[in-house]
Amino acid sequence: MQTFCYSTSYIGLKHWPQSGPVRPPVPAKPMNRLSVSLVNAGFFYPVYWNSMFVVRAAPALLHVVFLGQRLLAFQLGPLWINAVCSPVGAFAGQSERSESAILEALLVAASAIAIILLMRQRRAFAGLLLASLGQIALFDSLFRVVFGSRRPPALILTAAFYAAVLFVGLVLMASSTNGGYFKRWAAPVVGFCLPLALFSSFYLCWGAAWQEIGTIVAPALVLSALAATWKKPWKKPPTSSPQTARAVTLRLFAMGLAASLLLAGVIHAAEAVRDRAHLKAHQAFLNAIPKPAASAAYPRIFFQKGVNFTAEGPIGYDPQAVIPLLDLLKNYGVNSIALVPYGFALSKEPVIRYPGGMESNEDIEAITALAHQRGIKVLLKPQLWTRAGFPGNIDFPVPAERARWFGAYRTFLEYYATLAAKIHADLFSVGVELGKMTPYESEWRALIARARELYPGPLVYSATQGPEFETIRFWDALDYIGLNEYYPLPDDLSTADLFQKVGAIHAKFGRPVIFTEAGFPSFEKPNRAPWDETPRAFAPAEQARCYEAILQAFYMQPWFQGMYWWKVGTNGFGGPEDGSHTPWGKPAMDVVKRWYVHGKR
Repeated sequence: MQTFCYSTSYIGLKHWPQSGPVRPPVPAKPMNRLSVSLVNAGFFYPVYWNSMFVVRAAPALLHVVFLGQRLLAFQLGPLWINAVCSPVGAFAGQSERSESAILEALLVAASAIAIILLMRQRRAFAGLLLASLGQIALFDSLFRVVFGSRRPPALILTAAFYAAVLFVGLVLMASSTNGGYFKRWAAPVVGFCLPLALFSSFYLCWGAAWQEIGTIVAPALVLSALAATWKKPWKKPPTSSPQTARAVTLRLFAMGLAASLLLAGVIHAAEAVRDRAHLKAHQAFLNAIPKPAASAAYPRIFFQKGVNFTAEGPIGYDPQAVIPLLDLLKNYGVNSIALVPYGFALSKEPVIRYPGGMESNEDIEAITALAHQRGIKVLLKPQLWTRAGFPGNIDFPVPAERARWFGAYRTFLEYYATLAAKIHADLFSVGVELGKMTPYESEWRALIARARELYPGPLVYSATQGPEFETIRFWDALDYIGLNEYYPLPDDLSTADLFQKVGAIHAKFGRPVIFTEAGFPSFEKPNRAPWDETPRAFAPAEQARCYEAILQAFYMQPWFQGMYWWKVGTNGFGGPEDGSHTPWGKPAMDVVKRWYVHGKR
């Protein structure tokens, strides 16, 4: 019997027995890059998922346990985990986001220190732990730094700290193998970047784009290239015979795969249990909401002091979560909300997928009933989402393809017109910003006639500002002329030209006008391109002045029947650090309240 000493960076074995006749000793060789990479790849999934728990769920859960906050949302699945909390009696937009960010940074720092102290002898595995922790934390903060409207120093420092954690982890993996630059570089690439790319690619099934997957993987690839330039910052990795290294590598790789499958199965089972419990409680809540009377009347014309009430993550259209926000909107004088479910379309293929997203029919029905309880009317405004985001790019000039598209859209329209009748929506939009398809007048008149067969209330179409709004020929078939009002205004905010354009369409067709959307971002010069949210200097006061100009021009006109500002999200996002279109938490919302509450309509 012969024994020899063995040490690996993954397990604490010191002696590995081997039976058989005595042979001449085999020269020791370091564990090669393939061994390190395979073991890292095998353990990637459980390490990465648990790192997601630390970064995306633990801060909120700690707030719930120690500060008594309300758990607003808890998302669990094999590919994700996320938790959001808020103070009791509040909603997501009022949660202490800055405190959560500080707690997240402290958790990452504490975890990183513990990994370094406790796993000094397991360099490659410690590197995998650190890299996973840093990458998940870095993604959100880096996204805000690159694409956000404001880049406060604290955010930049936080992103730099997370990048440093990721970099140290990649250095540890690279230094776990001997050899030249490309051998060191292969360890973090094969052991971390490629599993990360594979894991992230599953998000494509939920609508993610390849560009988004690239944004996740690119920082790790770049930092891996830098990490490989660090030559032996610590002592050499332990060595073993080639036969032993191969056996241990395969065994650990198999253990990693087994752990991954076991974890995925446990998470899936836990997700199923949670979903059943949530569904039972949710259904009980829905059953307790009074249903609309089938014989209730539909007022054809009414003045609408509205906002677009859009489903935003992680809440979506969860009726229980949005009750506090509905009550606040009522206090601002809002008497109508637009609910916006999305169908998903391609610009060049006549295919529409629905329902989808965060807007389930049951939740739309519940929110409509909750709004009606508060004296708030509902515009159901289903619209199409494309990769480009703007449905005006949908275009089918070839007659055969155009016929197929209108057939698909008719089915989409029938689906939501039926829903509008079921929930007793007070107004229904037959389309939104389909500027390259609305010139086909006869097809739209047929769609409108079909909508009237299914839904007995008033109808509107929501047109894009400019040529579409000014050239539609079927306004007379509808009850309202609808405009998504994003016409540019001059720097003096004169509305004379805008008023003339809108008034001319009203005069021609004799229908009242509503703004199914209206809005301005809270960046400087929002009047010049009201649809543009490109980050620039923050200017909420200018947004408020644009709101004032529109309300001054149209609010008291007898042929004008209201507007729906874009937008107030169900998660209550907004406030002084936000440059998007939402007026929530900004001076523009005070302008809205003054007109809606004291505007004498």
